[in-house]
Amino acid sequence: MTQPPSPESRQPVSIEQARERTIDQLSQHFAQDNLSLEELERRIELAYRAHSPAELRALTSDLEQLAEQQAHVPATVAPSPLVTPDRERVTAVMSETKRNGVWVVPQRLDVTSVMADTTIDLTQAVLPSGIIDIHMRAFCASVKLIVPPGVRIASRVSALLASVNVRPDEGKPRPELPVIRLSGWALMAEVQTSTRHIEGEES
Repeated sequence: MTQPPSPESRQPVSIEQARERTIDQLSQHFAQDNLSLEELERRIELAYRAHSPAELRALTSDLEQLAEQQAHVPATVAPSPLVTPDRERVTAVMSETKRNGVWVVPQRLDVTSVMADTTIDLTQAVLPSGIIDIHMRAFCASVKLIVPPGVRIASRVSALLASVNVRPDEGKPRPELPVIRLSGWALMAEVQTSTRHIEGEES
């Protein structure tokens, strides 16, 4: 019978692997609102300066305790799937995330994209009336918002070392459709909107 490898014979985790894992954990805590942007930047800088696993563990030890405390909070009952949610969140951390197809758009949508590629496609979605608030937080990321013809977009996204390109629809506005109020910030990121017209549709 083959004996399992002893702990001494296992391949040790290199400092670079530990550093990458620590930065990934910090990014996830930022996406969960456990860290501010300033604190995320400070800890990532310390992670790149760290020379030992102990220094890296110290950067996430308090966050792990916070995660354990949150895990013991009683879960709330999920709303009925037939009820349109008032608020929803889309989070992408070091990944590619797409929200498309037929889905119900909430009155407020929080989008967090950290070192990721995020696409929010509303062309086939069920849109609520009035104003849809989309709040974005993009850090070293690319965020694309695709809307159907006639939807108006009001943008108040702050940009720092970033590109925010809100392209107005050149077709006729449709008053029965909601207005999208885009807010938030982009840091070293790209945020852009576009209108997807159906083939053969009159402008």
